[in-house]
Amino acid sequence: MFLASRWGIVIPGLLLGLGVLWMTVASQAPSRGDPAYWSWVARARLRFGLLFDPLDRLGMWSLAETPGWRLLWALLAWSLFVRAVEAGRARRPLMALGCALLVFAIGVGGLGRYLPPPRSFTLALGEGQRVDDFRFALEENGLSLWRQGDLIGRATFHANLPFLLGPYGGIVRRSHSVLEAEAAGPSGPLTLRVALDAPPASRVLLHPSPEGEAFAAIPEARWILRIREGRWLTIFEEGTGTVVWQEELPRLADGQTIERALPAGYTLHLTARPVYRFILFPLPVFLQRVLTAAMAILGLGIGGVAQLRVMRSRPSKAV
Repeated sequence: MFLASRWGIVIPGLLLGLGVLWMTVASQAPSRGDPAYWSWVARARLRFGLLFDPLDRLGMWSLAETPGWRLLWALLAWSLFVRAVEAGRARRPLMALGCALLVFAIGVGGLGRYLPPPRSFTLALGEGQRVDDFRFALEENGLSLWRQGDLIGRATFHANLPFLLGPYGGIVRRSHSVLEAEAAGPSGPLTLRVALDAPPASRVLLHPSPEGEAFAAIPEARWILRIREGRWLTIFEEGTGTVVWQEELPRLADGQTIERALPAGYTLHLTARPVYRFILFPLPVFLQRVLTAAMAILGLGIGGVAQLRVMRSRPSKAV
């Protein structure tokens, strides 16, 4: 029987592993109601270009929601269940336990379909995002959680590791980087605006639009800054469109700053800032995810030990 054979586990497991690799390399789309959805679309279109729409039609941006993905998990769970039964009959308790734990992990993981979906958003240093009745803010000393002006808690975080904050559990991944701009004139620091209705600020983050361009204005100098694709800097004179400055910027590491001396005694500072994608789960959902991961790791460990024992117990062939 195919499901009871080794290939019944290897083939679905290999295909699922390739799917997980794809979801790691090409981040999956948040739900359409998620605040981060349209910013995700903008970055994905910039990255994949003409391939974005064909991959979208294939369901590759929400792979975990496709029927084929669920079928692979069902096949793997059934094969592991058959293997656990056979190992129990053969009095191989470690192998039976390892397979049973993996079946349990798949079952608990499947319950996630019926639980509230995760919420996600992207933040750079100094930015905030409202989620439900709370507001999250990314500060120098970590991610803080506020409610009606009161600080609920603060958590330090590390990329790809889980964290707890208030009624949420979450995980954070580095998403991309943006440029932070500061300007100064002959008389000292200047304010900038990223939109006509935005308040002036001494520092602004230049987030790209879906077309890959970011703009900011220096009102005192009557200049408009444009950053295209994170590399091409152009400064226009407001009203006339005359190009004041143009260059290709070097690639900057996180926290690295470059300074440019501009005409008429003005200077521009550009600093690369990391942008993090936070994925939040209500606490019961977070615990379900942690339990699933723990059972999977434990099952793989026990199953691996059992398989090594079987291999060592086989008699070696005579030379």
